[in-house]
Amino acid sequence: MDEWAWRRGHRYGTILVDLMTHRVVDLLPDRSAATLAAWLAQHPTITMVCRDRSDLYADGIRRGAPRAVQVVDRFHLVQNLRQALEAFLIDHRSVLQAAAVGAALALTLPTGLVPVTPMYQGRRRNPKPAPQPAERPPRHARWVAIDETLHRLHAQGTPIATMARQLGISRPTVYAYLRRDTPPGPRRLQRPPSARVLTPYLPSLIRRWRESGADSRQLWREIQTLGYTHAARTVCRFITRLRRAADAGHPPESQRSPYMRPQGPSARAVSFVMVCPAAKRSREAQTYLDQLCQMDAGIAPAHGLTHAFLAMIRERRGADLEAWMAEAISSGIAELARFARGLQDDLSAVTAGLTLAWSNGVTEGQIHRLKLVKRQGYGRASFALLRQRVLHAA
Repeated sequence: MDEWAWRRGHRYGTILVDLMTHRVVDLLPDRSAATLAAWLAQHPTITMVCRDRSDLYADGIRRGAPRAVQVVDRFHLVQNLRQALEAFLIDHRSVLQAAAVGAALALTLPTGLVPVTPMYQGRRRNPKPAPQPAERPPRHARWVAIDETLHRLHAQGTPIATMARQLGISRPTVYAYLRRDTPPGPRRLQRPPSARVLTPYLPSLIRRWRESGADSRQLWREIQTLGYTHAARTVCRFITRLRRAADAGHPPESQRSPYMRPQGPSARAVSFVMVCPAAKRSREAQTYLDQLCQMDAGIAPAHGLTHAFLAMIRERRGADLEAWMAEAISSGIAELARFARGLQDDLSAVTAGLTLAWSNGVTEGQIHRLKLVKRQGYGRASFALLRQRVLHAA
């Protein structure tokens, strides 16, 4: 079973799929424990249920099918681990940036990884610390107030869906704020990536700049013959970055990789690299991750715990889960300790997910087909019609 969205972030239903035949069994109009328990009570032959980590589904299964074995889907476990890593890396922005500089230098030196300090990038990149304003900007103050309200309601035992409905935000936003120990900081506006129009012409630009050392106007004229129709100023900015990177010892190819640029990748991007299998990482991403683990004594154990958990998932070693949880709780990394304590609350279902072969992969495919059927009704189909169409197609 899994949820599907009537309207994302506001209203959800439930889809039930037979994992043996890969067919949709039924659709439920909402996402509640009572509705699920009533449906399961009418089908007493069900002995095993694969679900996400929702407390609502866990409660509904306990009430409607108390003898059924609950299996937590492995994808959701990896997703929750990645979110915990992102929350941990958010407070290490300076290290993420310094590791990008070190990784770019490591690719140019035959000796491998080198210790690197953050590079001075001028007054515009490293301004003097400004005095803190007496009052927060209105938008930032609103999110700080929401953060404080969420933690207060969570301490009172208010359900996640109720908090999201009262504050007018989505449930993923509620989870994201509850994972944080500090209020959100003010957000900086980012300029649109105008250099994205250069993507088809980057190999030609880098090759011609290496061979001839021509100026940006000449290179702009050359790629115009290849179909480039945008301004010369974009080419000029890119060639300037190439020249500065070469002066600092960066390879020109690093301009195309977020793991090699001086500003470094985001915490979200690094969290995806850490949960990605090593065989699927690019050379730049692997070099960056090695440099990052070398530079920070706190990130290295987080990466080690992540690697151990992913190995448990891929090799189905559910018996090792409790030992991993104890190690994560005692690691001193608050975000991973919180993730491990969350696994303790649903230990039997998580252990079954790390041991048995069942997963919600088939269910995700059926949700994708359900979205297509729902959109064919242009948002006007009732639940009865949608259910009939999905079950008839199944």
